[in-house]
Amino acid sequence: MRKLLLLASVLLLSACGFQLRGSYTLPFDTVYITLPATSELHAMLKRSIEASTKTRVVDSAKEAQVILSILGDAPSKNILSLDTSGRVREFQLLRTVTYRVHDAAGRDWLPQSRVALHRDISFSDTQVLSKEAEEALLWRDMQGDLAQQMLRRLSAAKPPATPAAAAD
Repeated sequence: MRKLLLLASVLLLSACGFQLRGSYTLPFDTVYITLPATSELHAMLKRSIEASTKTRVVDSAKEAQVILSILGDAPSKNILSLDTSGRVREFQLLRTVTYRVHDAAGRDWLPQSRVALHRDISFSDTQVLSKEAEEALLWRDMQGDLAQQMLRRLSAAKPPATPAAAAD
């Protein structure tokens, strides 16, 4: 009976399209990330790329097949709502990263793209420390989501057409 129940569960999960976050296939073997190696985003991207792909993150652009250029990284915290006495009730955390993937010759593998993530967080003057901890947790969660979204988009990158192939 247990085997039958297990088999039914597996069949139901596969029928609904459920798939574990697994490995990605990136169309390049090596990548250089134009962020300081000490930045959190660099560490998260490197960890995500090397853990779920066969691609290596290298330390110089000369060694890399492609270059992941981070053109902009803008975190912001906006007020969403105020209470009747003018105190903040909700914030919106927003992080926008603009990037492009190109080779050493400047040919685009992935044109300039943008990933924007936002999270809403309530605020209370009586729970300042816990709300600060919650905000820090949300920022870390957003960074993980950002790395995963960028990885999915990197897997869709296409090598630039060669001049001989473009003439045909």
